[in-house]
Amino acid sequence: SAQAEMIWPIEQPLLQSLGLGHLRTALDLGCGTGEIAGRMAETWPHLEILGLDLYEGHLAVARDKHPTDRYPNLEFRRGDAYATGLPDQTFDAVVVRHLLHALPDRAGVLAEARRVLVPGGLLYVLAEDYAGLLFDVDDAEAACLFHHARTGLLNRGTDLFHGRKAFREVQAAGFEAARAHSLLVDTERCDRETFARMLDHWRDGYAAVIAETTERELEEIERWFDMLAATVRDPDRYACWLLLAVAACSPV
Repeated sequence: SAQAEMIWPIEQPLLQSLGLGHLRTALDLGCGTGEIAGRMAETWPHLEILGLDLYEGHLAVARDKHPTDRYPNLEFRRGDAYATGLPDQTFDAVVVRHLLHALPDRAGVLAEARRVLVPGGLLYVLAEDYAGLLFDVDDAEAACLFHHARTGLLNRGTDLFHGRKAFREVQAAGFEAARAHSLLVDTERCDRETFARMLDHWRDGYAAVIAETTERELEEIERWFDMLAATVRDPDRYACWLLLAVAACSPV
Protein backbone atom coordinates (compact mmCIF):
# COMPACT_ATOMS: atom_id res chain seq x y z
CA SER A 1 0.00 0.00 0.00
CA ALA A 2 2.89 2.37 0.72
CA GLN A 3 4.27 1.68 -2.75
CA ALA A 4 0.90 2.45 -4.34
CA GLU A 5 0.53 5.64 -2.28
CA MET A 6 3.86 6.82 -3.63
CA ILE A 7 3.41 5.92 -7.27
CA TRP A 8 -0.28 6.46 -8.03
CA PRO A 9 -0.30 10.30 -7.94
CA ILE A 10 2.35 10.27 -10.68
CA GLU A 11 1.01 7.25 -12.55
CA GLN A 12 -2.66 8.29 -12.71
CA PRO A 13 -2.09 11.31 -15.00
CA LEU A 14 -0.06 9.11 -17.35
CA LEU A 15 -2.84 6.51 -17.53
CA GLN A 16 -5.34 9.29 -18.15
CA SER A 17 -3.23 10.67 -20.99
CA LEU A 18 -3.05 7.18 -22.49
CA GLY A 19 -6.84 7.14 -22.66
CA LEU A 20 -7.64 4.63 -19.91
CA GLY A 21 -10.36 6.90 -18.56
CA HIS A 22 -12.24 6.72 -21.86
CA LEU A 23 -12.33 2.91 -22.07
CA ARG A 24 -14.97 0.46 -20.86
CA THR A 25 -13.09 -2.63 -19.62
CA ALA A 26 -9.67 -3.28 -18.10
CA LEU A 27 -7.80 -6.31 -16.80
CA ASP A 28 -5.27 -5.87 -13.98
CA LEU A 29 -3.08 -8.90 -14.64
CA GLY A 30 -1.29 -9.96 -11.47
CA CYS A 31 -3.27 -7.50 -9.36
CA GLY A 32 -1.79 -8.53 -6.01
CA THR A 33 -3.78 -7.05 -3.14
CA GLY A 34 -5.71 -4.77 -5.47
CA GLU A 35 -4.11 -1.46 -4.53
CA ILE A 36 -4.06 -0.06 -8.06
CA ALA A 37 -7.22 -1.80 -9.27
CA GLY A 38 -9.04 -0.09 -6.41
CA ARG A 39 -7.58 3.28 -7.29
CA MET A 40 -8.51 2.84 -10.94
CA ALA A 41 -12.06 1.89 -9.93
CA GLU A 42 -12.36 5.03 -7.79
CA THR A 43 -10.89 7.32 -10.41
CA TRP A 44 -12.91 5.96 -13.34
CA PRO A 45 -16.18 4.54 -11.92
CA HIS A 46 -17.50 3.75 -15.42
CA LEU A 47 -14.52 1.44 -16.09
CA GLU A 48 -15.28 -2.25 -15.48
CA ILE A 49 -12.14 -3.75 -13.94
CA LEU A 50 -11.18 -7.37 -13.36
CA GLY A 51 -8.25 -8.01 -11.03
CA LEU A 52 -6.62 -11.39 -11.61
CA ASP A 53 -4.04 -13.00 -9.33
CA LEU A 54 -2.72 -16.50 -8.68
CA TYR A 55 -2.62 -16.28 -4.88
CA GLU A 56 -5.77 -16.50 -2.80
CA GLY A 57 -4.08 -14.63 0.03
CA HIS A 58 -3.67 -11.56 -2.18
CA LEU A 59 -7.26 -11.82 -3.39
CA ALA A 60 -8.65 -12.12 0.15
CA VAL A 61 -6.96 -8.84 1.07
CA ALA A 62 -8.13 -7.21 -2.17
CA ARG A 63 -11.77 -8.23 -1.63
CA ASP A 64 -11.70 -7.13 1.99
CA LYS A 65 -10.35 -3.68 1.10
CA HIS A 66 -12.63 -3.25 -1.91
CA PRO A 67 -16.12 -4.58 -1.10
CA THR A 68 -18.54 -4.78 -4.00
CA ASP A 69 -21.01 -2.36 -2.43
CA ARG A 70 -18.36 0.37 -2.59
CA TYR A 71 -16.67 -0.81 -5.79
CA PRO A 72 -19.44 -2.16 -8.04
CA ASN A 73 -17.19 -1.84 -11.10
CA LEU A 74 -14.41 -3.99 -9.61
CA GLU A 75 -14.11 -7.78 -9.40
CA PHE A 76 -11.26 -9.97 -8.17
CA ARG A 77 -10.77 -13.50 -9.44
CA ARG A 78 -8.11 -16.19 -9.17
CA GLY A 79 -6.24 -16.77 -12.41
CA ASP A 80 -2.87 -17.52 -13.97
CA ALA A 81 -1.25 -14.71 -15.95
CA TYR A 82 0.07 -17.27 -18.44
CA ALA A 83 -3.34 -18.85 -19.06
CA THR A 84 -6.21 -16.72 -17.78
CA GLY A 85 -8.97 -18.79 -19.35
CA LEU A 86 -10.65 -15.54 -20.42
CA PRO A 87 -12.18 -15.24 -23.90
CA ASP A 88 -10.22 -13.74 -26.79
CA GLN A 89 -10.47 -9.98 -27.36
CA THR A 90 -12.35 -9.25 -24.11
CA PHE A 91 -10.67 -6.13 -22.70
CA ASP A 92 -10.03 -2.61 -23.91
CA ALA A 93 -6.94 -2.39 -21.68
CA VAL A 94 -4.56 -4.75 -19.88
CA VAL A 95 -2.46 -3.39 -17.03
CA VAL A 96 0.64 -5.32 -15.88
CA ARG A 97 2.40 -3.67 -12.95
CA HIS A 98 5.33 -4.78 -10.77
CA LEU A 99 5.06 -8.31 -12.16
CA LEU A 100 7.21 -9.18 -15.16
CA HIS A 101 10.56 -8.86 -13.38
CA ALA A 102 9.59 -11.73 -11.07
CA LEU A 103 8.43 -14.20 -13.75
CA PRO A 104 10.57 -16.62 -15.78
CA ASP A 105 8.45 -16.41 -18.95
CA ARG A 106 7.65 -12.76 -19.56
CA ALA A 107 6.88 -13.39 -23.23
CA GLY A 108 4.16 -15.81 -22.16
CA VAL A 109 2.42 -13.18 -20.07
CA LEU A 110 2.63 -10.61 -22.85
CA ALA A 111 1.22 -13.12 -25.32
CA GLU A 112 -1.74 -13.76 -23.03
CA ALA A 113 -2.29 -10.01 -22.62
CA ARG A 114 -2.31 -9.63 -26.40
CA ARG A 115 -4.80 -12.48 -26.76
CA VAL A 116 -7.39 -11.00 -24.39
CA LEU A 117 -7.06 -7.43 -25.73
CA VAL A 118 -9.43 -6.12 -28.36
CA PRO A 119 -7.73 -4.98 -31.62
CA GLY A 120 -6.10 -1.66 -30.92
CA GLY A 121 -6.44 -2.21 -27.16
CA LEU A 122 -4.08 -0.60 -24.64
CA LEU A 123 -1.26 -2.52 -22.99
CA TYR A 124 0.32 -0.78 -20.01
CA VAL A 125 3.39 -2.28 -18.33
CA LEU A 126 4.99 -0.74 -15.24
CA ALA A 127 8.42 -2.34 -15.14
CA GLU A 128 10.76 -2.43 -12.18
CA ASP A 129 14.42 -1.58 -12.53
CA TYR A 130 16.10 -1.23 -9.18
CA ALA A 131 19.15 0.42 -10.69
CA GLY A 132 16.86 3.47 -10.72
CA LEU A 133 16.83 3.61 -6.91
CA LEU A 134 19.26 6.33 -5.83
CA PHE A 135 20.01 7.32 -2.24
CA ASP A 136 22.27 9.95 -0.71
CA VAL A 137 23.66 7.45 1.78
CA ASP A 138 27.20 7.48 3.15
CA ASP A 139 27.68 3.72 3.27
CA ALA A 140 28.83 2.48 -0.16
CA GLU A 141 27.57 -1.06 0.47
CA ALA A 142 24.11 0.19 1.40
CA ALA A 143 24.07 2.34 -1.74
CA CYS A 144 24.73 -0.81 -3.79
CA LEU A 145 22.19 -2.96 -1.95
CA PHE A 146 20.04 -3.70 -4.99
CA HIS A 147 23.07 -4.46 -7.16
CA HIS A 148 24.10 -7.05 -4.58
CA ALA A 149 20.55 -8.38 -4.43
CA ARG A 150 20.22 -8.67 -8.20
CA THR A 151 23.02 -11.22 -8.46
CA GLY A 152 21.42 -13.55 -5.96
CA LEU A 153 17.81 -13.11 -6.98
CA LEU A 154 18.56 -13.90 -10.62
CA ASN A 155 19.05 -17.46 -9.38
CA ARG A 156 15.45 -17.36 -8.13
CA GLY A 157 14.10 -16.12 -11.46
CA THR A 158 13.77 -12.46 -10.44
CA ASP A 159 15.56 -9.80 -12.50
CA LEU A 160 15.79 -6.57 -10.55
CA PHE A 161 17.13 -4.80 -13.66
CA HIS A 162 14.32 -5.93 -15.92
CA GLY A 163 12.77 -2.52 -16.49
CA ARG A 164 15.15 -1.44 -19.24
CA LYS A 165 14.23 -4.58 -21.22
CA ALA A 166 10.47 -4.07 -21.14
CA PHE A 167 10.30 -1.83 -24.21
CA ARG A 168 12.07 -4.40 -26.36
CA GLU A 169 10.01 -7.27 -24.98
CA VAL A 170 6.70 -5.51 -25.61
CA GLN A 171 7.66 -4.92 -29.23
CA ALA A 172 8.87 -8.50 -29.62
CA ALA A 173 5.46 -9.69 -28.39
CA GLY A 174 3.86 -8.08 -31.44
CA PHE A 175 2.44 -4.93 -29.90
CA GLU A 176 2.46 -1.74 -31.93
CA ALA A 177 3.21 1.95 -31.30
CA ALA A 178 5.20 1.16 -28.16
CA ARG A 179 6.35 4.15 -26.14
CA ALA A 180 8.44 4.30 -22.98
CA HIS A 181 7.56 6.72 -20.19
CA SER A 182 9.60 7.59 -17.11
CA LEU A 183 7.99 8.05 -13.70
CA LEU A 184 10.13 9.75 -11.07
CA VAL A 185 9.13 9.08 -7.49
CA ASP A 186 11.34 11.05 -5.14
CA THR A 187 11.58 12.87 -1.83
CA GLU A 188 10.59 16.13 -3.51
CA ARG A 189 7.31 14.76 -4.91
CA CYS A 190 6.08 12.25 -2.36
CA ASP A 191 5.79 11.97 1.39
CA ARG A 192 9.11 10.96 2.90
CA GLU A 193 7.53 8.79 5.58
CA THR A 194 5.55 6.83 2.98
CA PHE A 195 8.73 6.26 0.97
CA ALA A 196 10.58 5.12 4.10
CA ARG A 197 7.68 2.88 5.13
CA MET A 198 7.90 1.13 1.78
CA LEU A 199 11.59 0.39 2.45
CA ASP A 200 10.76 -0.88 5.94
CA HIS A 201 8.32 -3.36 4.44
CA TRP A 202 10.83 -4.35 1.74
CA ARG A 203 13.33 -5.07 4.53
CA ASP A 204 10.86 -7.25 6.41
CA GLY A 205 9.78 -9.10 3.26
CA TYR A 206 13.01 -9.50 1.33
CA ALA A 207 16.05 -9.18 3.61
CA ALA A 208 16.13 -12.89 4.47
CA VAL A 209 15.89 -13.92 0.79
CA ILE A 210 18.62 -11.46 -0.21
CA ALA A 211 20.86 -12.67 2.60
CA GLU A 212 20.35 -16.29 1.59
CA THR A 213 20.97 -15.75 -2.11
CA THR A 214 24.00 -13.48 -1.65
CA GLU A 215 25.53 -15.31 1.33
CA ARG A 216 25.53 -12.07 3.29
CA GLU A 217 24.56 -11.86 6.94
CA LEU A 218 20.88 -11.09 7.52
CA GLU A 219 21.75 -8.40 10.07
CA GLU A 220 23.94 -6.69 7.48
CA ILE A 221 21.16 -6.63 4.87
CA GLU A 222 18.66 -5.30 7.43
CA ARG A 223 21.12 -2.59 8.46
CA TRP A 224 21.52 -1.48 4.85
CA PHE A 225 17.75 -1.23 4.42
CA ASP A 226 17.57 0.81 7.63
CA MET A 227 20.27 3.16 6.32
CA LEU A 228 18.30 3.74 3.12
CA ALA A 229 15.12 4.43 5.08
CA ALA A 230 17.01 6.84 7.34
CA THR A 231 18.26 8.70 4.26
CA VAL A 232 14.69 9.07 3.00
CA ARG A 233 13.53 10.35 6.40
CA ASP A 234 16.37 12.91 6.56
CA PRO A 235 15.05 16.23 5.17
CA ASP A 236 18.58 17.22 4.18
CA ARG A 237 19.08 14.19 1.90
CA TYR A 238 17.61 13.16 -1.43
CA ALA A 239 16.36 9.80 -2.69
CA CYS A 240 14.47 8.72 -5.79
CA TRP A 241 13.08 5.75 -7.68
CA LEU A 242 12.95 6.02 -11.46
CA LEU A 243 10.26 3.67 -12.78
CA LEU A 244 9.72 2.81 -16.44
CA ALA A 245 6.30 2.38 -18.03
CA VAL A 246 5.74 1.00 -21.52
CA ALA A 247 2.44 1.61 -23.31
CA ALA A 248 1.51 -0.02 -26.60
CA CYS A 249 -1.46 -1.15 -28.70
CA SER A 250 -2.51 -4.63 -29.73
CA PRO A 251 -2.48 -5.15 -33.51
CA VAL A 252 -5.57 -4.03 -35.38
